[in-house]
Amino acid sequence: MSHQPLVTVYMPTKNRLSLLKRAIASVESQTLADWELIVVNDASTDETASYLNDLCDKNPKVRVIHNEESIGACASRNKAINAASGKFVTGLDDDDEFLPKRLEKMIAAYSEEYAYVSSGAYWVTEKS
Repeated sequence: MSHQPLVTVYMPTKNRLSLLKRAIASVESQTLADWELIVVNDASTDETASYLNDLCDKNPKVRVIHNEESIGACASRNKAINAASGKFVTGLDDDDEFLPKRLEKMIAAYSEEYAYVSSGAYWVTEKS
């Protein structure tokens, strides 16, 4: 992409092509046009890889990362987030869909006054 998109949408997927197509169509139908979509194909064995490659050729706003070995949805999400170039980042699972104004409303609701970064951690210790 020639500019930084306002919003990156990340999406992990594995072997759910019909659901994936619906989810991607919901991103492509957004009223907010300034987005990129990063789909992480977690080593699908169906036609997902070829579909995503064709989609990337047709739509420069869509990028794909193909995992050679399955690493799971959480690690796949992290790969997409690390590749994101948008000012804002949001996720969508392949079995879900956005309503047409989802990104527009998300950006309209943003207020720097109330924005924050949140993080959490926990430790598990074993007694000897």
